[in-house]
Amino acid sequence: MHAAGADKQAFVNRLQTILSHWPSADRLARAMGVSPSAFRKWLKGEAEPSRERLVALARVAGVGIAWLAQGEGPAPALESVSGARQRPQNRAAPAAVDPAQFVLLPKQLDHADDSPQPAPSMFGFLAFRRDWVQTACGVEPDDLQLEIAAGDAMGPTIRHGDAILIDTTDRTLRNVGIYVLEVNGHRLVKRVQRRHDGSLVLISDNTVYQPDIIDVAAAAGIVVIGRVVWAGGAV
Repeated sequence: MHAAGADKQAFVNRLQTILSHWPSADRLARAMGVSPSAFRKWLKGEAEPSRERLVALARVAGVGIAWLAQGEGPAPALESVSGARQRPQNRAAPAAVDPAQFVLLPKQLDHADDSPQPAPSMFGFLAFRRDWVQTACGVEPDDLQLEIAAGDAMGPTIRHGDAILIDTTDRTLRNVGIYVLEVNGHRLVKRVQRRHDGSLVLISDNTVYQPDIIDVAAAAGIVVIGRVVWAGGAV
């Protein structure tokens, strides 16, 4: 997307409209999988999101891509996000979900792995008990992100189509956790081993796949989305 002058300010205004329904800019940035610093540059008009980021933001915010990018069509009716992240408006939450007891996590992206094909999914969101998340995962529920794994690289630990919960506050690449990474524009789920020289080893649980060695220079460009703390799916 390219904008200048009034068009750029109009886009910033639409971002502000979306943000006014979220607790914070950091929370919205984490929900769509970008760094808070990058999102703040969009808010200041200092940078513009790529097409991929626009699609991710529209999906998370529950708005049309044409309205978000160009202001075309009527302004969306946005819902405020408090304890639970905002969900796409065509996927209403069950009335029985109590935000004081449950955290409602919408599916953030089509897939999270190195497969080019999105994983099939029968749901738009999952609800988890807040006390279970805190006890079983050791994570504050509002810091979680839900994605869907694709491909067999991490099998049998994480299978194609599994739902995975990601702690978006853990980006330290401790040995040898499973992390969701963005590498050269691709979303990967890998075990990560940090070497003493600063290089990284990306390891698949499926032994058919050989480890990938990322040198120090390339490692600096990797975006860590967070650490996988739970995975589950159909038997």
